Amino acid sequence: MPSDELCAGCCKLIGLKWVVALDQKWHKYCFCCDTCKMPIDSKKSFFFEKGLRTCVDCAKKEDPSIGEKKVCHGCEKDIDKAWVIGLEFKWHSECFKCCECERIIDPKEKFYKVEVDGKKVPKCTDCKVTQGMEDLSTKEKKCSGCEKEIDNAWVVALNEFWHHGCFKCSHCDREIDSKESFNTNLGKPVCMGCNNDHFRKKCKECGKPIAGTSLIYKDTSYHHSCVSCFICGEALKEGDHDKIRIVNGKDFKHVECTM
Repeated sequence: MPSDELCAGCCKLIGLKWVVALDQKWHKYCFCCDTCKMPIDSKKSFFFEKGLRTCVDCAKKEDPSIGEKKVCHGCEKDIDKAWVIGLEFKWHSECFKCCECERIIDPKEKFYKVEVDGKKVPKCTDCKVTQGMEDLSTKEKKCSGCEKEIDNAWVVALNEFWHHGCFKCSHCDREIDSKESFNTNLGKPVCMGCNNDHFRKKCKECGKPIAGTSLIYKDTSYHHSCVSCFICGEALKEGDHDKIRIVNGKDFKHVECTM
């Protein structure tokens, strides 16, 4: 009997013959590739992404490796599902790692291409020797933290070499990742948390650390946005120092504001 269902493609009655794909019924010629518009054999492979159908032939034009056996450049084993592209090769995500410290590298982050035993492999920026230090062997490198020799992986910071585990905040002793921001105190690294809590001036009004310029009266500092003109009530702005006056030893006002 003819089907009274509608084709998922043209929304017309199916009739006597149809194909089933994507859990729906279609006229044979309505189930087609969205790229070349040719019918797709529902019994063969096709790709469906973001609501679009793509036949294998069109998909191969975009990526010639489709349908081919994929081998990881790192472990040289077959890749079953997901992979990453790095140095123009395919890798298991867990195999794309620094050749020295073996940290897994995100292909989107900066890394260096080196050759080990005739094979192109990545090297992370932490382990790459900085320019001007290439002639130093690892035996000549001493950690600025523990003063012991560095065998392989290291961090270069404050013009010194450090073991990863020795590059710590001099205040809280937390290990500082070489990619995070830090400050210094007496020539030693300080994490931004400790820098904000212990070494930055704090606003008298909100109690939070002050970064950049501030309003200072005697030994007290303020964020501009935390202080208002006591006459007009408008918050003071950075760069308005010449337009601000202090009266009664405690109140801020704009020069042009009068009682």
